[in-house]
Amino acid sequence: MNHPHPRKDTAHAHQPPALHLDVRRTGTDRHLITVQGTLDLHTARQLADTLQSLLRADGHSVVLDLSGVTFLDSSGLTCLIAAYRTARTTGARLALVAPSQPVRHMLSLTGVDQVLHSYPAPDAVPHWPAG
Repeated sequence: MNHPHPRKDTAHAHQPPALHLDVRRTGTDRHLITVQGTLDLHTARQLADTLQSLLRADGHSVVLDLSGVTFLDSSGLTCLIAAYRTARTTGARLALVAPSQPVRHMLSLTGVDQVLHSYPAPDAVPHWPAG
């Protein structure tokens, strides 16, 4: 007789939310960060650390692919706003690519979509001059 394995399901339900980042250099001064998973209180620091180190480098552009983000809360939003402020201070560039529906909703609800520009695909993001 087959018995369901509730322990397996229960164990999976209690795992902390996961955030996966893939960072790729796509030019001499340009990086693409692909974000997948939940961007919240438990995971925002991971993205913030990555973003801040790239944006503090002279003249870097960071393209942030948010198509795989399944949830965004105020901590995740704060991370994006802090990255925008760092970019403005350092002269770096930050662009969002293909924000998922939960991300678009939060950006629109808070008005952040008026400040952080989004593009449909990485190829659609303009290549800004260095510096």
